[in-house]
Amino acid sequence: MPERRSPPTERVAQVLNLLAEHASTPLSLAVIADRLELSKPTCLGILTTLTETGFVHRGEDKAYRLGPTLTRLGRAAEGGVAPLDVLLPYLHGLHRDLGLSCLLTALRDGEMVVVGRAGTIAVGRPRDLVGERFPAVPPLGLPELLWNGDQAVDSWLSRPPLIPVTATRAALRRLTGEAREAGFLIERLGEAPAARNDVLANLVTSGMPDTIVSTLRDYLPAADWDEYTTRPPGETVDVATIHAPVHDHQGTQHYTFSVVVGRRRVPTRTCATWTRTITETAEAATKAIGGWNPWTR
Repeated sequence: MPERRSPPTERVAQVLNLLAEHASTPLSLAVIADRLELSKPTCLGILTTLTETGFVHRGEDKAYRLGPTLTRLGRAAEGGVAPLDVLLPYLHGLHRDLGLSCLLTALRDGEMVVVGRAGTIAVGRPRDLVGERFPAVPPLGLPELLWNGDQAVDSWLSRPPLIPVTATRAALRRLTGEAREAGFLIERLGEAPAARNDVLANLVTSGMPDTIVSTLRDYLPAADWDEYTTRPPGETVDVATIHAPVHDHQGTQHYTFSVVVGRRRVPTRTCATWTRTITETAEAATKAIGGWNPWTR
């Protein structure tokens, strides 16, 4: 059958989407009509009906914003569609676009949980990773919570660290500020064959006796946040992983995309392409689940 469309319905959807994009700023009739290239009479008719049904609220200043009916519909949608079902296609799209393995993680009950994977994380390793949990204890877990604000970071820092932390809070404040502005965080490879945090995460979840794990942890270098950056110096950079946040309808960092690179001497231009792609994917995924990024408003 030929595809049938409804232009009036499309105009209604355009009005609601525009108001959603400017949820914190009520818009006037003139602004809405101009942005959507609608005549004022047509736009007024749409807004009047949406206001009468509660989908839109008209304030005393005659400006419009989203109405209370959408709150009820949003809650119903959250109960009927799991955000993970919406996000996984973005994860696989990121893997397809970059040709690199990707992970989707969530922070739950003080632990990092792998909830999605696309691609093989390491050649020869049978681990699926999906469903595995890692403690969100310094220095592990920073990419999964730094976009939640300083209070969340301070609470994380207050937990007894797995290895000594030598960097100051001021240094971490600078790093988190840069990452929130950039929308991504790069974790660089150190001198060891693998990133220190990957080694630490695998060690504490290895199932070995605590005494052995504690002894091996003593051989790892202290955390100083130098492995993280948003501004790679020089013409090449050794990249372990790249992270970007997905926010929910409350502006909370609910999920995190991670691109697993594990390569040395990556051209800075290539790294810039990767960071742009993961950031754009995270922004699109945030929008798809009805979320918003508090650091871009």
